[in-house]
Amino acid sequence: MSDLFEVRQKTEEGTNWRGEITVPIDGESKTLTVRQLNDTEFWEIGSHIDFDELESLEEVEDLDEDKVDELRELTEKEDLTDEESERLAELEAELDTEFSIFDEISMDTFLGIKNTAKYCVEPDENDVASAMADHAAEVEETYGVADHENTRKWLNKNVIHPMIDDSTNLTSFIIGMKALEATLDDEGNSEN
Repeated sequence: MSDLFEVRQKTEEGTNWRGEITVPIDGESKTLTVRQLNDTEFWEIGSHIDFDELESLEEVEDLDEDKVDELRELTEKEDLTDEESERLAELEAELDTEFSIFDEISMDTFLGIKNTAKYCVEPDENDVASAMADHAAEVEETYGVADHENTRKWLNKNVIHPMIDDSTNLTSFIIGMKALEATLDDEGNSEN
């Protein structure tokens, strides 16, 4: 007897896996739910992403990790002293001259990462419940019935995709990178 049913079970576990990523938005940490890329999605984004570029990007980021951490801490503070404001300006100038994402990755890689964000970010159960309560008429108008699955589709089409498309300050890239890491990480793949 083959392992057909065991393989199917492992595939379903991978499909049903959900993880969380934390992204900085306007100086605050926000949590998003992500899922794994399926094979077709991974192939599609992989055909756009130059993984060597991403590796060189990580090497550049690693060099300035202390400065990036210090910058993050200062930007998250509400009231800065004069000394802290001066240091913040110094760090921004240093990091701006030392690193430019545009020097490290191509537009194809950027768009591949952005598409990763679109594929991986998922509404969680609270998001679905909230949309069912607040947007049931819109879901019903679009899909005929305002059920759980149609509400998820509506959220993807009307909330998540526009959020990624309209993001600023490279937020879509940050989300996509964290989602890619989560989908390739051991946690998301430990069950299958």
